[in-house]
Amino acid sequence: MEKIETNTIKPQISYIENEQNYRTISEEGEQLLDSKIEAIEKFISEKSGKGQSDKIKDDLYLQSQNLWKELSQTLKEAKYNFNLDRPQHKFLTDLVLNKLEYDVNTVFFAIELKELFDFLKESKFKNDSELQSFSVTATEITYIYHLISKYNVKGLTKEAYLFAEVLMKIGNISKIFNYYETQSKNLATEIQDWVLTFDDNVSKEKINTEESVTGMVV
Repeated sequence: MEKIETNTIKPQISYIENEQNYRTISEEGEQLLDSKIEAIEKFISEKSGKGQSDKIKDDLYLQSQNLWKELSQTLKEAKYNFNLDRPQHKFLTDLVLNKLEYDVNTVFFAIELKELFDFLKESKFKNDSELQSFSVTATEITYIYHLISKYNVKGLTKEAYLFAEVLMKIGNISKIFNYYETQSKNLATEIQDWVLTFDDNVSKEKINTEESVTGMVV
């Protein structure tokens, strides 16, 4: 039998290109998200409602929920660096603003992105290899992917490679967002398990044992 386990490993945040270091999320943004996660972990590891009054138990639960909501809001508002060179930038802006056709399912996504692409359109590059960082939210990058994923290129042309490069840049942002979203969901479960231990008849070891049995597959 095999136990199902979910390992959450932080994806690569920075990389070297053109002998310069680039980040997909700012150091400040990464530290803020990490601090929110650490605050929840510290709180539920150091606090316990076992043997306490109902009021204290309720207060502890409320504090844990507030900490989790702070993490959720921080993740929602987080900005990511969409690092593009001139050919990638030109391909993407031309695709979204001029080439793609929009229907009832996509036109509102495109409208939501208009302000971002108006800004992108005005950007100037010194040369084809220079990278510029454009600040985007997870929602915006999801909308961009949703729009361009329907696009088709013919043959392994320069356009095909640019398309692949842009998709990989989008994927790098998605990996970071998914990592923190998974952390948030896991912590929500951990908080619920922690609250169960407030009961005198329930222990963390018992919960872990029950979860292990539930997670077993043949």
